[in-house]
Amino acid sequence: MSANAQKMQRIGSTEYESLAHAAAVELYPDVDSPAMALCFNLIRAANRMTTDMEVSVHRPMGISFAGYRLLFTIRSVGQVNPNELARLSSVSTASMSSLLNTLEKSGLVTRAPDPKDKRKTLVQLSDEGEQMVADLCQITNQREQAWAAGLTETEASILAELLRKLLLHHPTPRTN
Repeated sequence: MSANAQKMQRIGSTEYESLAHAAAVELYPDVDSPAMALCFNLIRAANRMTTDMEVSVHRPMGISFAGYRLLFTIRSVGQVNPNELARLSSVSTASMSSLLNTLEKSGLVTRAPDPKDKRKTLVQLSDEGEQMVADLCQITNQREQAWAAGLTETEASILAELLRKLLLHHPTPRTN
């Protein structure tokens, strides 16, 4: 097979992980392989699922995945200020204003002054936003079920518990 043909050949998921591991060992011989595999595959899986949800569920419904996360977070916690909304939904505060403007223009959320502190605003779902998040929750969960079908129910429960454990772990910040 020529070099060009090899370059054009599709690299499979397992092969990519193996190549990435070999590259890491070459770059840093003391690489912690289990830690690398955990983070490498977790990030790849999350990115793949996010892209799939965006393409197959959210965009066809006229909303971004980040927009859905905001709507779902508001539905879950109720009226909330934008900074807390950003933290809970894993959306950067820099993106929050733009996302909220888009959702407000679409009639899905409303903003009002915080009665406790007039300098702050509170965000809540409109009636249309309530309906959108209800519709999207059902369709999103059907797609989540399709992803979870790759595991047994026991495996899915164990993985969910392990991910909760990782989310509660906060490594000390890296210093230079």
